[in-house]
Amino acid sequence: MQEERLYAAALLSIPHLGSRSIRALMEIYGSALRVWNIPCEELKTKIRLPARVYDQIDSWRRQYDWDKQLRYLEKYHTKLISLWDEGYPHILKETYNPPVVLYYQGELPDIHRSIAVVGARKSTSYGIKAAQELAKEMAQNMITVVSGGARGIDTSAHCGALLGYGKTTAVVANGLDQVYPLENRKLFSDIVEHGGAVLSEYAFGMVPVPQNFPARNRIIAGLSSGVVVIEAALRSGALITADFALEEGRDVFAVPGTIYSPMSRGTNALLRRGAIVLTSVQDILEEYGWEKKKKCIKQKIISLTLEESAVLAAVPDDAAISIDQLILRTQIMAPQMSSILLHLQLEELIENGGRNMYIRK
Repeated sequence: MQEERLYAAALLSIPHLGSRSIRALMEIYGSALRVWNIPCEELKTKIRLPARVYDQIDSWRRQYDWDKQLRYLEKYHTKLISLWDEGYPHILKETYNPPVVLYYQGELPDIHRSIAVVGARKSTSYGIKAAQELAKEMAQNMITVVSGGARGIDTSAHCGALLGYGKTTAVVANGLDQVYPLENRKLFSDIVEHGGAVLSEYAFGMVPVPQNFPARNRIIAGLSSGVVVIEAALRSGALITADFALEEGRDVFAVPGTIYSPMSRGTNALLRRGAIVLTSVQDILEEYGWEKKKKCIKQKIISLTLEESAVLAAVPDDAAISIDQLILRTQIMAPQMSSILLHLQLEELIENGGRNMYIRK
């Protein structure tokens, strides 16, 4: 099975040979290994592609570095699953254009209770708080939170799920040897460490170019029973994800926003078009008839490093403080500070009040 996954991944890496063409060839030959080895002259009789693609298939077969692929899978703790594997998420398989191969770190999401949370990168404090609190309560009710790992609402949703001691899945628009955005390196590590997943359809080496994001959004929608939109401008990637969800017959929820914020125009427009109003996680539970479940959380002894203790001591309990102020007070640089603040949030010692302002709990 692993050999078939490797050949499927190799086929997907061929420039301009897309998922639809690979699926068509698999229907004919029944094996990725066979497709890889079939002479191009025969392929031309089975499927119509631009002439340059046949040339690329030939050259790619000769230059493909199998050893490098295996090294990278090991180095980045990455696993493969193909569309034809039994463990491939079935609700994603049922979509119009499912990925032929998924690269993933961690564990694939439980799609029996999974909800996507998406929204603006340039989110307001209202959006950040809503995303974090809703995702936290979803996690506490054993709902897997799926999002895109981007700045803003995505990051807040992933953090909220971790704060709720639940699982979350980040679907990224690049190879898993890349980290985007860079400041979320620790977040992605925490997601995997806490039983979630970071996954992508893109091969190692692929950088997050703009055209990858709409394709990434179809996977977010495809892995979820419904999509929650929290803050979105009238033209945004979050609305593209909502459109994918509607095309696949999935539900779209929208969190109402103020009429005075540009970041609420997209969500309010969704509500006018018939999206389900979301004001609490109870709305989701009732929509799907899911039983309310609460995770049993055991008390634990919290151990902090000297740097974490210094940051905690610098966070007041009567007013919010910014990251910049904490850096000045502790002389801890920004990348390490971001990791420390996330850890302190996971331990429920501080909370994010929005706009990178923190207060002690």
